Amino acid sequence: MTMPSAPTFAETAAEAWAPLTGWRARARSAARAARIRLAAMQQGPQTAPFVRCLYSHAVFSDTVPTFRAFLKAAKQEGEFVDTPTLRAIIADGKASDGRFFHLSFDDGFASVYEDGGPVMEEERVPYTMFVATDLIDADPETLNSYFAHMPAYRARVRTLDWPQAKAAAAGIGEIGCHTRTHARLSKISGDPVRLADEVAGARAIIERHVGQPCDSFAWPYGTATDIDDAGRAAIADAGFTSNFSAVRGAVRPGATDVMDIPRHQLEFHWPLHELMVWARGFREA
Repeated sequence: MTMPSAPTFAETAAEAWAPLTGWRARARSAARAARIRLAAMQQGPQTAPFVRCLYSHAVFSDTVPTFRAFLKAAKQEGEFVDTPTLRAIIADGKASDGRFFHLSFDDGFASVYEDGGPVMEEERVPYTMFVATDLIDADPETLNSYFAHMPAYRARVRTLDWPQAKAAAAGIGEIGCHTRTHARLSKISGDPVRLADEVAGARAIIERHVGQPCDSFAWPYGTATDIDDAGRAAIADAGFTSNFSAVRGAVRPGATDVMDIPRHQLEFHWPLHELMVWARGFREA
């Protein structure tokens, strides 16, 4: 993907997300959409207890109506909780009648704060933004390098600046850590100096700029192969008290490892029925 050197950015979902190319990709997408639509027809509102972590990347101006509708619909089925409350629920380990969601956003895009923030404030939905610190206030060359390795995007997306991050944390938001450079931890685990810089170093940067403790981590790319024992140890040694994956799954109080919390991905340019399918735990084991 070739990026222009001028500081131009996608400001809508239509501008940001790359379209599907090739008949195989379109066929897979159509089959996936059919399965999800069938699941939506079969699912009903959630009435049994659950704890479910959801994550996304952006809330653009053209997806605000869907985002607001999703939050309102999800609140009819469960309560959104912040990360300390989530950790307490996991640690409690007791059967509960509660139904809980946790909402987070990876990579630190400005649209989450600018377009999504007012909606979450209005709906009183706490949220966490996991930021890669070197992308905050980044120069065009740094952003070019980052997005060149992100084929899901057709254009660069603006990232937060530090005053925005501080303002989010002063409200109902939380600023969590997503390394310094969006590093794949399993690729750098043989370099303890860099690993410590990406983890503990990023935490120190966040706390210096935001003025609040940074306790939550989400490892970039999020799959089981993107982290190893060295990466997990670095996260624990840096003092983080929760660590989030991008692996779909149920959170089970008393059983889920607070340093390996599963999350369901959803993006707000998807249709509302599809968002609710994942919010209701589609394909959880």
